Amino acid sequence: MKTNKIILVAVVLLLAACAGMGKKEEIGMDNLFFIEGTVQDVSGNEVGLLLKIPEIKKTPGSPVSDIAQQVVQKSLLVEGVTTEINGQTATVKEIRGNAARITFKKPVSIVSGTVLKLKVPKKTIAVVDFEVIKGNVKEAGRVTLEGLTSALVDSGQFIVLERSKLKAIMNELELSLSGMARETPDKFAGKLMIADLILTGTLADMQNEWEINLRLLNTRSGQAIAAISMKTRLFKPTELRDSGPWNEDFEAARLDPSWMAGYRKIGKGNASFDVLKDNSTGADGSKNSMRIDFRFGNQQDIFAGASNKKKRDISLYNGIEFYARATGNIFAQFNMDSSSPDNPNQMDRWVGVYEVSQEWQKIRIPFESMTVGRGWIKRGAAKWGAIPGDQAMRLNRIESIVLSIGSGNNRETEGSMWIDKIGFYSD
Repeated sequence: MKTNKIILVAVVLLLAACAGMGKKEEIGMDNLFFIEGTVQDVSGNEVGLLLKIPEIKKTPGSPVSDIAQQVVQKSLLVEGVTTEINGQTATVKEIRGNAARITFKKPVSIVSGTVLKLKVPKKTIAVVDFEVIKGNVKEAGRVTLEGLTSALVDSGQFIVLERSKLKAIMNELELSLSGMARETPDKFAGKLMIADLILTGTLADMQNEWEINLRLLNTRSGQAIAAISMKTRLFKPTELRDSGPWNEDFEAARLDPSWMAGYRKIGKGNASFDVLKDNSTGADGSKNSMRIDFRFGNQQDIFAGASNKKKRDISLYNGIEFYARATGNIFAQFNMDSSSPDNPNQMDRWVGVYEVSQEWQKIRIPFESMTVGRGWIKRGAAKWGAIPGDQAMRLNRIESIVLSIGSGNNRETEGSMWIDKIGFYSD
């Protein structure tokens, strides 16, 4: 009986070992520092290697993460970059699939069949705007780009260049490819950090699925080193946010539907406000603007304002700017509500106060200068059926933007305020 138990244990251990041998090696993007290469041939200071490319773990239900993983996997080594092999500096001369040719500074004495350890260098990458070539949801390209940029940063494998510098990078790349510049990209870049890689591509809406076609370009050669193609749902409609610039000049015939326009009573008594399009006055000679008429009477702690309910990702910007004037000198507020990624109904309100005079003036409010709304925490959130958040400003999850006048810090009990030319700035 004892012998049978020993045999049974041995069989179980043998099966477990065989299962482990058949399983592909999988690693996470954030802990990929080295890969192995088996020496195929040696000629002076040049070595041919057969690389062991690991399978990278996938994230179920996250296509953007899957794209980022493919970018990592297909750019482990890039032609022209410097790496380290067993502690010695070497340059990647050529890559073809999982075969590579590496050059050392001096001739090396390595025997064929030797397994070498190659350091995966940290590359600089620029993600260029994705073009939506088919489909009505034009924000899809920007949303995908921002999500992918964050995933590449989180991978730890790249230095991701700022989006504001991509145009300069592309111009310099085009110059180098035209033959007009003899210097290498690293030489003519000056103070600008040139990218090792550029990721660009297109998205097409194919009825409930998105067809994604991306190209990974090596800036040193101008050649596409990898292609990434997939069909996926990409994201839920509720996750779609506008990350583009906001150019609200109120020149259209009516207010955009994202504005909560119209007349409302507030508080008790005859307090009220009205949000409407005004075709008689505007900033910089325009005849169009948005007007907020307010009447407070003798009531306190009430607000009259225009609320824009468009979901936004404004993480690329430093603040908001617009023109404003009023019937009298008043204090006004710019509010924005940011939500938690775990619970969209859990929100914080951020407040910026500014002064308005009777003449049109440009108002600039940096996001970093805004403070959390204490009134929102005490009673405002419950009034709107929301839960106070954790007081973290998440610019990528803006649920609403509000321009308002409060009764508490104003002597004027009734009047009007005009708003025009709203936009975000990044300088």
